[in-house]
Amino acid sequence: MQASRNKYMIFMGLVGVLFQFLSPAVAQENRLKSADSLFTIGRYSEAKSIYQNYFQNEKKYNPNLLMKLAFLSEKANDYTQSLYYLSCLAQLEPSVALLEKMSTIASANGLKGYEFDDYSYFIILYRRYGEVLPILLLTLGVYVFVVMLIKIRSGEYIYRRHKWAMVIYLIALLGLLNVPANYSTGIISNSSTYLRSFPSSAAPIVEKVSKGHKLTIIGARDHWNLVFWGGELVYVRQADLLLV
Repeated sequence: MQASRNKYMIFMGLVGVLFQFLSPAVAQENRLKSADSLFTIGRYSEAKSIYQNYFQNEKKYNPNLLMKLAFLSEKANDYTQSLYYLSCLAQLEPSVALLEKMSTIASANGLKGYEFDDYSYFIILYRRYGEVLPILLLTLGVYVFVVMLIKIRSGEYIYRRHKWAMVIYLIALLGLLNVPANYSTGIISNSSTYLRSFPSSAAPIVEKVSKGHKLTIIGARDHWNLVFWGGELVYVRQADLLLV
């Protein structure tokens, strides 16, 4: 009898612990369902508040959630936030249509950094096939290297231009493999942001820019990010950026 009671107490304790872990998640899911209902009946401001709270607290980049937040921000004429959510979505599900939409919104509001060009298309392909493409290229490089090695051992002549082509190919592949580590972007979040020549509030001002512009981040120092702007390297405070 005592043994059965102990088993029952252990079981109830495990159920209690499990309930403590699951209850916050269940509560969040219920809030999202409530937000979806508000969104459906057109109570956008209330729905947006719940969606934003979930996004900020959970940091879950859900495509459906990001699309709704982008739509609600654009409806409120907050194009900076709309482009931010669309940029986050582009990290998950990049597409030509998405980048073209971002470029259209940015162009209509005089914002830089969203131009759709060959480089943007390359980024789409890289993000979509980023796990497979480097493996394929590396496999091809290894194959060509082995073929050249076999020819050298068998005494066959290899043209110098072929050797140089192989070296350049391997260097380019090494650079491609390091793209994820070096490539990141940020969107200016403050209406009056100063771009400076050095990472200091006392440094000369290169330009004063408004919010919404998108910048390529290539480094960081203290509370500053090193970014590209207008073809030159400048510094911007990290507090003035929404990191994508």
